[in-house]
Amino acid sequence: MPQTHSTAINSFNSNHSLYDQHRPSFSPKIVDQFLLDLGLGSITNGKIEYDNQKTILELAAGTGKFTRNLVDHGWSDKLIVVEPSKGMLETFDKNFPNIKKFEGSSYNIPLPDSSVDSVIIAQGFHWFSDENSLIEINRVLKLTGTFGCIWNFDAPSISQNLHPPLPETEVLYDNISTQIESKLSLSISDNTTSQIAEFFGLHPWCVKVSEYIYSFDKKVPQYRHGKWKELLCKENKYFSPILKEAFLLYISRVKPEDVYRYWETRSYITDLPADERSEIQKKVESLVRNAVTDNDKITINDESYLEKSMGTHTIITKVNK
Repeated sequence: MPQTHSTAINSFNSNHSLYDQHRPSFSPKIVDQFLLDLGLGSITNGKIEYDNQKTILELAAGTGKFTRNLVDHGWSDKLIVVEPSKGMLETFDKNFPNIKKFEGSSYNIPLPDSSVDSVIIAQGFHWFSDENSLIEINRVLKLTGTFGCIWNFDAPSISQNLHPPLPETEVLYDNISTQIESKLSLSISDNTTSQIAEFFGLHPWCVKVSEYIYSFDKKVPQYRHGKWKELLCKENKYFSPILKEAFLLYISRVKPEDVYRYWETRSYITDLPADERSEIQKKVESLVRNAVTDNDKITINDESYLEKSMGTHTIITKVNK
């Protein structure tokens, strides 16, 4: 049986507290649409009503960054979490002591056949995007089940390119000022790549830091590499082609001293020796000093922050049975 990637397990066992502290949450604007696209709710009189009687499996739930959205929308006993890292489960249990949880992986989900309405993977499918995972996810889904993935991302990448057959596509914006809005075309376009590149061009410093950090991720599966998308776009008997892709582009704020702390939560950085991490920290701090402009700085309640472009990407597919 295939095994969960060792870098993911080892690093997340050790950095789960930092991960929980510094990784971003998911904006309600994209989460609400994501859950609607998965068939987990409907709109009545302009208001979303969630179907909390539908059973959700959140696979590779980590510390519960996405789980919070499900709990806030009313899921409790119909929500099941499976996570391969003992460290992540430790923090998850502190955050959500009453949610049913199991240690397990995409290769051995401890649930019966045809037992869940939807499988959700947040910030994780790239670690185990292979046919064996699709077989197991297919097994636990009901006949009408849906499968969705969601990622936050820090820079443009090939993962945002659309592949035929072209899915339904939606680009949303959030937390942008009228000044920023005036700089963007915000046009409806088939070319999501150009829209995303335009948005990240608002704050180039964060892309420069991202590209430096990405130089260390060549040997581990990552969202930005796009291998996960190649799998879902290939013809397979377990799931439909991707039916919908949605993108949320928004402005985030980070304290200058937290820029490296955020990147240190990356598995491939956590996994490095302390002296190498120290050198990376110095380089990141240098990049921030040299690349940040006055346009990137903002003061809130006498505290200094940097503004950075961020994105969230969702994909939806349906089970084939």
